[in-house]
Amino acid sequence: MNHSHDKPTNVLIVDQPFDADGNETPFGRRWGGERFTLTPEHLAALQAGKTIAVDVMSEYAVFLKLGEGV
Repeated sequence: MNHSHDKPTNVLIVDQPFDADGNETPFGRRWGGERFTLTPEHLAALQAGKTIAVDVMSEYAVFLKLGEGV
């Protein structure tokens, strides 16, 4: 979780999905969410330097990459 002196982030590690139907979340109030499960093939692609493209609610695209040095 962020603290006021920390730089805000848009990527967090959480123990489980949270209800975002107008509720307060670790990101602030959110009105929707979707869960995606990565397969071993997805993880292998990330480790090979590929990017995973994710369709969110038929409206947004999210792109996942491994960070530097991973």
